[in-house]
Amino acid sequence: MNEEEFRRYQISRDQKTLDGKIKRWKQLQPVTYGQSLPRLMWEYVTTADEMFIDGHFVGVVLLCAAVTELLLADQLMTRSGMTRDEVERFSLEQMAILSHRLQIVTDQEKNTIDELRKLRNALIHANAGKLGKMATKRYGDFYEGLDTEFYLSPVSSEGGICADAFNYLQFTRNLTFKFYGAES
Repeated sequence: MNEEEFRRYQISRDQKTLDGKIKRWKQLQPVTYGQSLPRLMWEYVTTADEMFIDGHFVGVVLLCAAVTELLLADQLMTRSGMTRDEVERFSLEQMAILSHRLQIVTDQEKNTIDELRKLRNALIHANAGKLGKMATKRYGDFYEGLDTEFYLSPVSSEGGICADAFNYLQFTRNLTFKFYGAES
C-alpha cells in the first residue's frame, strides 16, 4: 500500500466511524476546574476523553485507573502530610483504603475504585477468565457462556467494555471535579 492508498483508506475509515465518535462526544459533559490540575493528571484526563470519543475503551479504563491513582496520591499528600515517596509506595488498593479511612472518598467511591482496579488488572494482565467473570457479574446472564471477546467488542454501546469505559470515565471526571472543581 502506498501513501495515497493509505490516505484514502484512512479517510474512508474515518467517515465510517464519525457518527459513533460524535455520539460519544455528545455523552461527555463539559467540565470546568476551579484550579489547575497537576500536569500529568491533566494529560491523562484529556487523553482519556479523546480515547473514549475515538472508541479506544480498553485504554480509557487503564487511563481512568491511572488518573484515580494520581488523584488519591495528590489528596493523600495534601491532607495527610505524607511525602510523594511515601505515597508512591502504596498500590491503588492501599490508596483507596487509606483515602476511605481519612474520609477523602466515600464508601461508594471506594467501591467504584475497587471495581475499576479489578477491571484494570484483568485488562492489563490479559486475564480472559477474570474478564468473563466480571462481565457476567456486571451484565448478568447476557454474557454467560460467551467469549470474553464479546465483552471487549460488544454489538452495542450499551454493554460491555463500552459501557464500563463510559461509567469509569464519568466517575473519574466526577472525582477529579470533586477535588479540583470550580467553587460555587
